[in-house]
Amino acid sequence: MDETVSVEYVSPFEGHVFQAAQSLMGTNIAVQTTKNILQGKLTMVAPDHIVVSVGGVPFYVRIQAIVWITPNIPK
Repeated sequence: MDETVSVEYVSPFEGHVFQAAQSLMGTNIAVQTTKNILQGKLTMVAPDHIVVSVGGVPFYVRIQAIVWITPNIPK
């Protein structure tokens, strides 16, 4: 009895968050995650994560951990 086992990783795609992030690419943003708020420049958007540069340090944030994202307009 020869059985083939296959494993597949499935991750939900948050299309509305991805599109919102793409529209803010290269701007200063504030993003609320399930842990805290990050403020910095949005430097990269991928289907599963974004990269926010805070003081030159890249922070990788999973799309699924984002609660909200907005442009960070200086006062």
